[in-house]
Amino acid sequence: MKRQKRDRFERAHNKGFAAGISGKSSEACPFTTADIKEQWLGGWREARAEISRGYFT
Repeated sequence: MKRQKRDRFERAHNKGFAAGISGKSSEACPFTTADIKEQWLGGWREARAEISRGYFT
């Protein structure tokens, strides 16, 4: 059974979220394509918001 590839945008968002949780800077984005970079930054912002709400330490 073939595994379906993950969506690039979803993967970029998840990677950005992980980077935000680990405390990395928004400048650490590894993507250069604008639409994928936006997804990464969206995940990063979401993670930073979760930290400020106290969900992560």
